[in-house]
Amino acid sequence: MTTTSRPPAAGDIQEVGPATLVTIPTGQEAYLVTRYQEALWVLSDPVFSRQEVFRTRGTNYTGPGASSTGDMLLDMDPPQHSRIRGLVAKAFSRRRTEAMRPGIQQIADELLADLAEQGPPADLVDTLCLPLPITVVCQLLGVSFDDRAWFQERSLILASTADPPENKLRAVNELRAYLTDIITEKRKSPKEDLISELVSARAEERLSEEELVNLSVLLLPAGYETTANQMTKSIHALLLVPDEYAKLAANPAGVAAASEELMRLHPSVITPGFRAATRDVMIGDVHVPAGSLVIVSDALASKDPTVFERPDQMDLTRRYNPHLAFGHGLHFCLGAALARVELDIVLTGLVTKFPGLRLNAAPESIRWHTERRFRGPAELPVTW
Repeated sequence: MTTTSRPPAAGDIQEVGPATLVTIPTGQEAYLVTRYQEALWVLSDPVFSRQEVFRTRGTNYTGPGASSTGDMLLDMDPPQHSRIRGLVAKAFSRRRTEAMRPGIQQIADELLADLAEQGPPADLVDTLCLPLPITVVCQLLGVSFDDRAWFQERSLILASTADPPENKLRAVNELRAYLTDIITEKRKSPKEDLISELVSARAEERLSEEELVNLSVLLLPAGYETTANQMTKSIHALLLVPDEYAKLAANPAGVAAASEELMRLHPSVITPGFRAATRDVMIGDVHVPAGSLVIVSDALASKDPTVFERPDQMDLTRRYNPHLAFGHGLHFCLGAALARVELDIVLTGLVTKFPGLRLNAAPESIRWHTERRFRGPAELPVTW
């Protein structure tokens, strides 16, 4: 599959209104929010509920990874959401993530060394963008890297926008069984990993057994899928503009700002989560009745011309960049700090060790994942 056409410029939609009534693929209507300030409000105000969407409409709306009972973290509202999220938030804090940096750097260095030894051409998806975050999340959770092919297959089904519900339910249940076995082993022999910490929290009755299993099921694919796709999309976008890649190769200190801009323009997650208005509410001057579906497009809000100067242009030195690639509010991405560290290390390593890196295929010939929630190139052929 190849890339699809570009979406319309954010300004074209934002001029319509603060909340635009649209028809979604199921044939039902929803209010689409694309302006930055309104997006911040909807994403943070509890009047817009994730749990209510699941309760009234099921997993087709709450997205991949939803459970059959609505007990995934993505589908929760406070206070349950706050309690469960609090148990894992420390593991993904900025301080703890920075402490992981040397280990992540070592993994990246080894992968880049292997890449150099192998020589061109190469596919960066298979050699770098996928193995690095999978290795990191396996070490973080205490899951065997040798099982990656098995859990990747099930994770792809959960991330699919085309697989039927029965396939997703089977994949979820198989991942539950797999992680239940790991949890059982951690009870017998705890290690210094996140699942062992969660097992300890379960022993202290800070979460239920189902919550423990569901949280583990969510963290495994979420811990690498979005990051791998963000890496691939960012590198792909950068290589489409060789002069910009050359500038970073000459000044690797610019990678941090460049990473933020690439995430703003090319976020990994482009299919937004649904929320339901729990009461009649006004979004700007638009009346949204109670029970209505509300969708926030983080990607379009990150191109709001009232917030971002020249929003459709790539500016890798952009100073003010409060993009929403990781969301906002209650469901702000838990792994944002970790993803930033991994992307920074990978981009810095590439521009430093491979200053002549370039695409090894015509851009239009590169295959893309087009039926997944986490969109990105299925391959990234390069040479140097």
